Amino acid sequence: MKITKKAVLAIMCLSLAAFAPGKAHAANKVQIPDGACRKGNDIYYSYSGSGLRMDLMKINTKTHKKKMIVSNKYKGRTTNGFFDLNIKGNNIYATYNIVDGSDGFNCYICKINVKKKTKKLLTKGHHPIVIGNKIYFVKTKYNKTFYQDEDKGIYVMNLSGKKIRKVRKMSSSSYIYSLGSYGKSLVYEHTDSNQERVYTRLSKQGKRLGDLDPNDTITSTYTSADSSYDCGVDNKSYYVTGGKVLCTDYDTDKTTTLVRYDSDHYGVQSFQVFGNVMVVRGHRQKYIKKYHYMGSKGYIYLIHLKKKPTKVLLKKYVCAE
Repeated sequence: MKITKKAVLAIMCLSLAAFAPGKAHAANKVQIPDGACRKGNDIYYSYSGSGLRMDLMKINTKTHKKKMIVSNKYKGRTTNGFFDLNIKGNNIYATYNIVDGSDGFNCYICKINVKKKTKKLLTKGHHPIVIGNKIYFVKTKYNKTFYQDEDKGIYVMNLSGKKIRKVRKMSSSSYIYSLGSYGKSLVYEHTDSNQERVYTRLSKQGKRLGDLDPNDTITSTYTSADSSYDCGVDNKSYYVTGGKVLCTDYDTDKTTTLVRYDSDHYGVQSFQVFGNVMVVRGHRQKYIKKYHYMGSKGYIYLIHLKKKPTKVLLKKYVCAE
């Protein structure tokens, strides 16, 4: 059965199942790119889905000054934009969906120079993860009949988009939800034979190394509504319960609420922790004055992780507008 990316987004927008943190943090963390990345005092961010189509933006964490780096437009047309952001040097490597609309997915691995403010398509694919001087990614082929990408497997190339080779081929019915790293190995999220979403480890040569045990204490720099892992930094755990993003400090045994979203509708979609700051995206039920009905509004925040956390609004939008 083919699972469309539209269906995946719908799953992420359903009610959030709670998951709690574990005290001991594993030496290896699951590293999965999402809508933000950090270099120095600058956070680069771009999100898509639920009616949102963003340009690639930058905010300075000290001054809170925002700048647009590159537009999401492709050949003069608005697109579904960028996601899966990785930064190395002056370049961001991301997925770039060059079509517009929730039913369309025609994705490329895109190289964005943040100094020159230029973007370049490298090859067809999505979910890039930069490790050293190589980009691992999911190679795709565009299906013109269904206006969708089809996953072909996990591949690797250099930072210029050259010397592409296969790491592991996937069946035509498989769908990879995310690709990241776990220690020295790759990890990809997919659906197993029991239709359960699992994380499977993979060597860089393509050998399966087994599934990650969801009962293990495994931390991640990224957490989504579908993740079973907490986000661990030093001796703190960041996690989601009932539409709230919480932080538990195990030195003081104190738990702090960082931000609240809906607990019974959309809730928290994802967050990433970058040292002393977090970028989080979620939805709340609100009255939409423009349309005269109750609907959902999305809110993306930069949160300073201090004793008294403070948040800066990065983006507010009406869902599916």
